[in-house]
Amino acid sequence: MLSALAVCAAVTAVVAGVAGAWSPCGFSMVETIGSSLGDDRPGATLAASATFALGAMLGGIVTFGGLALLGRAAGPGAGGVREGLGATLAVAAAIADWRGVRIAPQIRRQVPERWRWTTPLPVACALYGVLLGLAFTTFVLAFAVWALAGISFAAGDPLLGALIGVAFGLGRALPVLMMAPAFDRGAGARRLDRMASEPRMWLGLRRLDALGLSMCALILSGASAAAAVVAHATDPTASGDRVAWQALGGPAQLRPGTAVTISLPGSDPALGGSRIAWQANGAITVAAAATLAPLASIAATNVTAIAVSDSWIAYRELAPRGSELLMAAALAPPAPPRLLARGPAGTIGRPSLSGGDLVFSESATGRSALELVTLASAQRRVVRVSRRGALLLNPSLLGGRLLYERLDRCSQQLLIGPLRAGASERVLLNLRSTATRDPGYEQGYEHAYNSASRCRNRGAGPGATVRLGATALAPSHAFVTEVGAGGVNAEIIDLHL
Repeated sequence: MLSALAVCAAVTAVVAGVAGAWSPCGFSMVETIGSSLGDDRPGATLAASATFALGAMLGGIVTFGGLALLGRAAGPGAGGVREGLGATLAVAAAIADWRGVRIAPQIRRQVPERWRWTTPLPVACALYGVLLGLAFTTFVLAFAVWALAGISFAAGDPLLGALIGVAFGLGRALPVLMMAPAFDRGAGARRLDRMASEPRMWLGLRRLDALGLSMCALILSGASAAAAVVAHATDPTASGDRVAWQALGGPAQLRPGTAVTISLPGSDPALGGSRIAWQANGAITVAAAATLAPLASIAATNVTAIAVSDSWIAYRELAPRGSELLMAAALAPPAPPRLLARGPAGTIGRPSLSGGDLVFSESATGRSALELVTLASAQRRVVRVSRRGALLLNPSLLGGRLLYERLDRCSQQLLIGPLRAGASERVLLNLRSTATRDPGYEQGYEHAYNSASRCRNRGAGPGATVRLGATALAPSHAFVTEVGAGGVNAEIIDLHL
């Protein structure tokens, strides 16, 4: 499902592309394709129209998708800053387009005329389409084009950039496709004349762009407003608009939507579906999230993490002799708990439930993995694995989306993507690793050919004082714990998706 930003940006891009028809290149494309360079066969016009449209969309993908790739590579950890800058650019462009300000800087370049005489018409029109779709190789007719470039970079999402590119290319092609096939019969020429004599239509399109950019700016502003939802807290959990967490040195807390935060009669809260769970006095209580009315109780001691859904409960507990156990039990109908995993303390991560699917991290020497268990069938499979010095930790699962952390010698990354391994993922947060890195040579001695292995996001010296902790995933929010130096303080960060 497309995000609100994707829909808003795509619609704005179509309108910005249509506005580009008022350029000299737009006018010439109608005549070039419509006249078929003297070839009166209808197929020649149709072929040229198709290749022009495909070329325009390809050019748009190259420009806006490429900018999104650059935005992702430039520093995903600064996403809030980039989104704030993108929102500012969108607002400025919206004001300029609404007022009809003269476009500046302007690119006064037209497509090469020689292509139409030296190459077959479909080939020439494909190349013309690419140039117009690239957006900045010919005349720019709306500030929205510049703003959409900034939004693509700010979002850092190649799929969003490609969508904007396709929409922009389609917008550039639509007026040409509407007029060119009927150009020789006179109808297309008359439409072109009316369009050229009505600059108010162009201003109207720019004002539509201004409205679209304003909506994009609002969405980006919300996305950049990542802030701590609560201080002195850890272990977030979420379901719908409900969020719960464990207060440091206090009871578990529940914030039911926009209502006032309330204290729970226990610790280690978990939300899932319409259920909430917590532990107290050697037992886990499962209750209705809306009323906190108890529904079930499971005897368990030394519990360190809980996950719940409408039909299942899972929990991690310390066993004698220092090992950890991951247990799960059906709630409907009730069934005794069964063992899912066992390992030394610190090797089994906090579980997360989405319906009947459970995901958790498991670490061993030379291997770190995120494992998915389908509880009804007891089927188990690895959904992410690392054997190259990286730890995969703190997964959260919601439907087909997986939120988790990847830690290596350089960075701490919070990623979100489809559950399927190998699918495209998005970096929501990128922090320096907590590891101290030396320069690779002793001060005062020759260091030619000697240096530490490099990291793109940091140099030699002490590591970060903040480390990432437990996560939670909601339909439009990702929550992550940031733990301060020494673990004496923590806060939960809300990242808008």
